[in-house]
Amino acid sequence: MKIAAFLLASALLLPAAGAFAQSFALAAPAADVQELVGCYPAALAPASGTVTYFGTETSHNTQHEQFARLRQAFAASQPTVVLFENPDLGVDKDESLTITRLGESGYARFLAQQYGAKTERLDAPVAEYEYLRARTEVAQLKLYYLLRASQQFRQSTGASKTLTKQAMQQQLANCATSLPGTEHVLQRLDAFAAAYRQHCPGGGQWWARPLGAQPAEAFIRRLDEDLLAFRTQRLARQVAAHTQAGERVLVVISRRHLPAPAAYAATTPASPQR
Repeated sequence: MKIAAFLLASALLLPAAGAFAQSFALAAPAADVQELVGCYPAALAPASGTVTYFGTETSHNTQHEQFARLRQAFAASQPTVVLFENPDLGVDKDESLTITRLGESGYARFLAQQYGAKTERLDAPVAEYEYLRARTEVAQLKLYYLLRASQQFRQSTGASKTLTKQAMQQQLANCATSLPGTEHVLQRLDAFAAAYRQHCPGGGQWWARPLGAQPAEAFIRRLDEDLLAFRTQRLARQVAAHTQAGERVLVVISRRHLPAPAAYAATTPASPQR
């Protein structure tokens, strides 16, 4: 099992909010859906294009209001390129089935097809892993990824303690190829549990740790912040590249991952090309 497959599997276990815990939030808007129009990185204002940010929440309910709002955002922005989170799993044969099976990310791709817009994935799990690997002590890196995978597995499946431990044993067995560079540490379940007690003394049982809880552990907060910085820079580069090429960009992203307004400078967007 190669790293891309491992990280892809982890992403698929997450809600469609973006493959990572809530602690990676850039902003926490009060409304269920927030749209930021005409907000650009201060040094990367578009030359001729426009960008609309559409914030989503996880849902596979076809009656959720965000899907009607997303249709309105497409109609208003007339995007030529749509940036989305999570793996590209395509679309289904109609609108309802796409939402039911693939959530907001799939629906963004469905609408992009209708508008003839290109699509591009925002997150890059392998690049993110390598970025953190270069900055993190190996045991902490492995603990960080395995904890996240365990939390995702338990939330997505409702697995019992026994099944969660069995899943962790399987992941530990695959780490030589799934998390390269970590195969010489935390090789067994007892070693993983001991490392968890050492680094997360107030975190309760590892197999019952809830996904999305604000982490108290300093090393987890630091890794969250490092990953957030990487994603922010990647998002800015992608948006800038497309807007400077004159594209009308629609970014469909978890509302927890929306760019922090303080980090962006509002500019007057160019008039949309119709």
